[in-house]
Amino acid sequence: EAAIAAGHEVVVAKHQFRSNSRAQILGELDGLVKIIAKKNADGSAGQILGVHMVGPWVTEQLSGGYLAVNWEATAAEVAEFIQPHPSLSELFGETVLSLTGRSLNA
Repeated sequence: EAAIAAGHEVVVAKHQFRSNSRAQILGELDGLVKIIAKKNADGSAGQILGVHMVGPWVTEQLSGGYLAVNWEATAAEVAEFIQPHPSLSELFGETVLSLTGRSLNA
């Protein structure tokens, strides 16, 4: 909402914890990662404007989001960063990949 209020057109991607291997191993299936990016003229995701994470151990996952926003990185740039497997941080990577039209597990 803040990005839209600031005049940005945005694209949003979300991933639930329940789809993550590590969350399934831990039995922690309630959680969400949401990433907001500037919408480019061609409709693709550009600069990452915001990251929301709700769920267990998100404080240990937020560093990727901090870097992406503070470095004004694009979704395509961040999508090149490889996440360890199995890990909850894969949720961030999977969400960014979906902004680029790609998938970690497809």
